[in-house]
Amino acid sequence: MITAVLVLGLAAALGGQDDKAVEEAIDAFKAGIKSPSEADRVTAVNDLAKVHHAKTLQRLSSLLATDGPTVRIAAARGISGFVELKKQASNVLTAAMGANLKDATVLAALYECLGKLDEDSSLPTLHRGFDEKELSVAKSAIQATGQVASPLSIDPLIALLTKLEKLSKSSGGVDYTAPVPGGGSSVTVRSEDNPAKRAQELIPVVNKTLNEITRESNGSAETWSAWWAKNKATFKPVK
Repeated sequence: MITAVLVLGLAAALGGQDDKAVEEAIDAFKAGIKSPSEADRVTAVNDLAKVHHAKTLQRLSSLLATDGPTVRIAAARGISGFVELKKQASNVLTAAMGANLKDATVLAALYECLGKLDEDSSLPTLHRGFDEKELSVAKSAIQATGQVASPLSIDPLIALLTKLEKLSKSSGGVDYTAPVPGGGSSVTVRSEDNPAKRAQELIPVVNKTLNEITRESNGSAETWSAWWAKNKATFKPVK
């Protein structure tokens, strides 16, 4: 009886797939991933991702830094389905972020996929993502915390909302002095960096995420802080 339980536990840890199915999936993947067509390689990734096992996870993880953007995103989305191995899968996605810092589309997908895994150990990574420079990436990190729906995210989200509300009231773009070509004078110009506009776009995202985690509706950092101070000790998340 104990042996049977151990075997079942090992099968669950590996993803619940028998060895033959895993090896067949990997062999098919090896052939498909050699295609010069990125679309064909995406298909190979999607097929492999249907077989949840430590070996297939390893194969998918190797693509997160070595192929085109659509293949990387397909691999990340495939990995986000490995709920039987979600801690390992989360670690793989987190580790891939460094290799994709210059590709906002892939980086946003990595944060999105971390959220889908619903793994608490990924929360520090998601919280750091709030400060990502690219707006789409920051949005993805914030939204992902709503999917994990942990009370551990409430304080960081309220702190972020407080900062964003202050920035939203600022004057907008950043002025700097630039020389006039061919002359000795200079001119003051306005950069593309607009923290106020960025803040205004992120504020509703933060509020929505707090709504998702708490099932409460508050419209500002002040009201969220007051609600949280009153309910923090007794709050129980609802998923």
